Amino acid sequence: MSIDVSGLTRLLGPAQTIGEEMRRDAAGRGVRVHVAVAGTRMAAMLLAIARPGLTIVPPGGEAEALAPLPLGILEQAGDDDRTERPHSVRTTPDRKDAAAVAVLAFKRWGLKTLGELASLPAADLVSRLGREARVWQAMARGEDLRPLVPMLEEERFEASLDLEWPISDLEPLSFVLTRLLEPLSTRLERRDRGAAVLHVLLRLVTRDPATGAGRETCARRLELPTPMRDVRALRTLALLDLEAHPAEAAIDRVTIVIDPTPGRVMQHTLYTRAQPTPEQLSTLLARLGALMGADRFGAAALVDTDRPGAFAMKPFAVDHRTGNHRGDRALTPAPCVVSALRRCRQPVAARVAVAAGRPVRVTTDRRGFPGGAVTHCAGPWRTSGEWWTDEEQLQVRSEKLHVHVHSSEFTVLRSGAAGAGPWNRDEWDVSLSDGAVYRVFRDRDADRWFIDAIVD
Repeated sequence: MSIDVSGLTRLLGPAQTIGEEMRRDAAGRGVRVHVAVAGTRMAAMLLAIARPGLTIVPPGGEAEALAPLPLGILEQAGDDDRTERPHSVRTTPDRKDAAAVAVLAFKRWGLKTLGELASLPAADLVSRLGREARVWQAMARGEDLRPLVPMLEEERFEASLDLEWPISDLEPLSFVLTRLLEPLSTRLERRDRGAAVLHVLLRLVTRDPATGAGRETCARRLELPTPMRDVRALRTLALLDLEAHPAEAAIDRVTIVIDPTPGRVMQHTLYTRAQPTPEQLSTLLARLGALMGADRFGAAALVDTDRPGAFAMKPFAVDHRTGNHRGDRALTPAPCVVSALRRCRQPVAARVAVAAGRPVRVTTDRRGFPGGAVTHCAGPWRTSGEWWTDEEQLQVRSEKLHVHVHSSEFTVLRSGAAGAGPWNRDEWDVSLSDGAVYRVFRDRDADRWFIDAIVD
């Protein structure tokens, strides 16, 4: 264990007194310790490992104090997980004995003490053993590889408020949540943390029916899709969850508990379109869930079927990777420009003139589809399926409203609009004289034409 005692001189006295107080306090707790006081952490640690009792090193005498120590001390220091190591030193399981390998090489050269290792030319040492040799030589000289970073105790992010009068509506509860979340958000920002899980504990004014004493507690747990500490976003998510799962009685105490996680680091790029923030998307998903139910929104996904227009819904995942981490244009992949079909969820009835088995003109009465002569066409592609389905299996399913979130645009899709049961159709891609490109099909069973999609 390493302790910074530089500020204790005025309180306790010189380094000798500080070391004796540390040993006396440890002995009072039943622990025998080796104490070394030096100008660097590395020198103090090596001396504490090598020498029992109390060792005091005058300022600037670290290298001289370490010089007579045997090289084997590096093995004990290298196996200590708390030893400061730069990123160049590998700490994988197959290299956990790196210090022993280095010490064996030094002994083959005839070196016996840390002073002999510290006096070698650094350039020659690196040329023979690599960059890791510089680390061991710095340790032999008593040099710190990194500054001493204190370990903070695990901080609990929790806030409570006892109410003078019980409340039962969400509007006054929103003010209470804001008052509790604002200081918690400030503490999260100071610690570079974000909320991973938000716990909302509401104490109710009812009694426990089982025991007849105590108070019931309404506990809600919100797993956030990405670390966040925005007060408005957290409050909105908590309110929407409570709106979907209201408390059974009035509330007289509110407690907020946050499970922290390392904060999200984002760097936006100058060359791509700005994306909605995870807070905005999380709030939108929570509002949709409260409005329509958790199973009625998501992202559209393709299904393994030949049915035209068929799709499935999967849970929408918030992607917090907004932009690359270096802002380098080379890291941003070039967009792939492809054609896309804007499908008509209710196919538009059309009149198609056919000559020599190919469509030559498409017209319709629907506004926005002017129609015209066919300049180019491709097809037909004949598809059919589910002709084996029984009449009893063709029950009309309830139509559900789904929202497909893509980038910053939100498109309303209706699953089930593609229909159920058998289909038999010939599809064509046609380019019209007005510049529009449609996908049309002929229903072979009904002998009718429809516009199925617009090609962008």
